[in-house]
Amino acid sequence: MSIWLIGFIALVAEGMGLAIGIVLLYVFKVRSKRVIGMLFGGTSGLMIALICFDVLPQALSKERMDLIIIGIMIGVTIGLLLDDITPAFEKMIRVENSRMIRTAFTLVIGIALHNIPEGFALGALSNASADIIQKFAVILALHSIPEGIALAIPFKQAKVKLLGVLVIPIILGSIMGVGGLLGYVLSSMSQTFIIIALGLAAGIILYIVCDELIPESRKIWNGRMTTVATILGIVLGLLLLK
Repeated sequence: MSIWLIGFIALVAEGMGLAIGIVLLYVFKVRSKRVIGMLFGGTSGLMIALICFDVLPQALSKERMDLIIIGIMIGVTIGLLLDDITPAFEKMIRVENSRMIRTAFTLVIGIALHNIPEGFALGALSNASADIIQKFAVILALHSIPEGIALAIPFKQAKVKLLGVLVIPIILGSIMGVGGLLGYVLSSMSQTFIIIALGLAAGIILYIVCDELIPESRKIWNGRMTTVATILGIVLGLLLLK
C-alpha cells in the first residue's frame, strides 16, 4: 500500500468511528453505561486478538525475537510517555465559561495524543498483508465508537450543536493519519525496522488496551458483562483472523 493510502485509511477509520459514536449519542441518546462499557470491552478483545493471532505471528516468522522484544519495549515506553504528557496538556486548558466545554476539550486532547501511536501502529503494518491492515482499520473504527459517545456527552450537555461537534472527528482523524504516515516511513526503511515496527505496533496497542480500554470498560460499568464482552471480542477476532 502507498503511504498516502495508509494515511487516508487511518483518517477514515478514526473519523468514521468517532462520528458514529457522536451521532448515536446525539440522535439516539445512548446513555446505558452497560452498553458503553461492553463496547470498550469488546473492542479491547478484538485488539488483543489482532495482536496475538496476526501481528505477532507475522513478526515471529522473521525469526528475530530480539528485534521483536525491542519493538514491544519501545511501544510500551511510548505509551508510558503519553501518560505523563497528557495531564500537562490538560492543565493548559483554560475555559472559564463552561465546565462541560473544558471537560470536552480535555477529552479531545487525550484522544488526539493517543491517536498518534495508534496511527503509528497502523502505519507500521504497511509491510504486512493488506488483509491485516483492513482488519486493523475496522477494529480501530469500532474502538472509536465508544470514544465518540464519551466525547459527545459533555458537548451535548454544553448545548453544542451536532454539526459543530462533527468537525472534531475530522481533526482527530487527521492526527491519526499523520501517525500512520510516520509509522509507514519507519517500517519502510529496512527489514530490521519492519520487524521492530511490528513489535512496536504490538507494544503500543497492548499498552493502550491494558492501561486504558479494559480499565475504562470496568470504570464505566463494573459488571460481569464487560468481561464477557472482552472475551467475546477475542473469540470474534479469532474467527475473523482465521
